[in-house]
Order: sequence, then structure tokens, then C-alpha cells
Amino acid sequence: MQQGYAAYRHASIDTADQGKLILIAYDVAIKNCKLALEKFDRGDKIEERTKHLFKAQDAVTELSGALRMDVGEVARNLYRLYEYILRSLVDAGVKNNKGKIAEVLGYLENLRGAWDEAVRKMKMETAPAIEAGNVAMQG
Repeated sequence: MQQGYAAYRHASIDTADQGKLILIAYDVAIKNCKLALEKFDRGDKIEERTKHLFKAQDAVTELSGALRMDVGEVARNLYRLYEYILRSLVDAGVKNNKGKIAEVLGYLENLRGAWDEAVRKMKMETAPAIEAGNVAMQG
């Protein structure tokens, strides 16, 4: 019984940590899109804007790499969306297209909000089970 609980608890913690890492990657991508937009607005050098676009691309690449394609259609759809986001960020840099960055920023903020909600929901669902397991192990 305790081995099963330990495995469950470990899986729950791993999943929660993965959720936090995904949120961090979204935060990095969002922050760098906003910074790139600021560079556009201030008329800064293209190199400064490009640096932030590259960082946003790196974060989206991490998000894409974290997908578990074996879990179904949602992962495949997210993969396609991440590919579109990456192409849009490249296009924004090459063509000095501020609108593409704003579009990508909207997608990233919406996705981050959905992930944040999912992580919170998972925490609420797993917390009672972990607490019950702690009580059972002490008793």
C-alpha cells in the first residue's frame, strides 16, 4: 500500500513540477515578446528586438519539446500552434512585422492562462489525496 502511495505521490509531484516549468517557459516567451514590442515602439536597433524574438523562440521551442505526443489530439494541435508561433516570430523579425508579435503574444497569454488553470486544478485534486496519504502513513 505504501509503495503504491509513494509512486502516486512521486508522479503527482513530477506532474506539478512539469506544470510549473511549462508556466515558466510561457512567462519567458511572453516577457520577451513584450520587450520586442517595446523595442519596436521606441525605435531601438533591430538587433535589440531580434535578441528578444530569439529568446521567445527558444521558450516556444522548449514548450514544443515538452509535449507528450502520445496523449492525443490536443498535443498535436498544440504542436501545430507552436510551429505557427515560431514561424510568426521569425516572420516578425525578418519583415519587421510588429503585428505578428502582438498576435503571438495574444496566443501565448491565452495558452498560459489555460495552463495556469490546469495546474491549479491539478493541485486541488491531488492535495487531498496527498494529505490523506500523509495521515495514513503517520497512523
